[in-house]
Amino acid sequence: MLKFSLIDKTYIRYTEQGSGPPLLILHTLRNRLEYADRILPELCKFFKVYVLDLPGHGDSPINKNTNYDLLFIANSIIDFINFKNLNELTIAGESIGAVLSAIVAKKIPQKVKKIFCFNPYDYDKKFGEGVSRGNIISKFLFFHMRLPFGIGYLFSKLESYTIVKIIFHGGVRDKNSITKDYIRLLCKSLKKKYFTYHERNLFFNSILLDHKEIYNDLKTKVSLNYGEYDWSKINERKKTMFSLGLNSYNTLANTGHFSFLESPSEVSNIIIKISDNDNYYQYQ
Repeated sequence: MLKFSLIDKTYIRYTEQGSGPPLLILHTLRNRLEYADRILPELCKFFKVYVLDLPGHGDSPINKNTNYDLLFIANSIIDFINFKNLNELTIAGESIGAVLSAIVAKKIPQKVKKIFCFNPYDYDKKFGEGVSRGNIISKFLFFHMRLPFGIGYLFSKLESYTIVKIIFHGGVRDKNSITKDYIRLLCKSLKKKYFTYHERNLFFNSILLDHKEIYNDLKTKVSLNYGEYDWSKINERKKTMFSLGLNSYNTLANTGHFSFLESPSEVSNIIIKISDNDNYYQYQ
């Protein structure tokens, strides 16, 4: 596994495989680079694919003195892009990875050719609001995780295999798409030093995101995609669509929030087919 050093003295893991124009994959919150494994086989036939842990995610270490806001994460991604000297780059991100795709493209438009946004996680008005929509257990857990006076921190420390499984099952229609092996892989992060700090810091930094700052005046080509059963509400999807200056978005049938796991063929086909035909894109 390759490593890229960050300015906070930690590093992120990354992989590169395939051949062709560059494609960067960005995963969701509470996830890891292996999230892309099911979409890689097809994508690697057409692209040189780079997949990385977002800072502090996966098996990449956490710095308790780092504020993991979207600016720090986006700048870390940009540093990686510059390190690899990537140009004419396509970025495909899911959830917060979709939001980061837009932020990065807006900051370095000369390097990013197109972005694919799947299920952007850009609508939280309170801690973990979107995730809590998955099921009643997630709602209960995140309600208590946002409580003050250390109570929320204590509830955050309760995470386990069962809780991770319940939370991720709340993000798919087909629960078989979240395998036991993948849950075990996700649970490796629970044992990391400062995991609870990192998780809470991420969710607090995802509240009340400024759509105007993130999406307005984005000049890069955009493909916006939602799972039919994503956590986002229809009005929230339309808000993102209009903020991007788009007239419509694609819907993945019978798919929830974690489309890379639940509908990998559909995700791969969208990226490959639209990349082959610029007429599919909508512009700001």
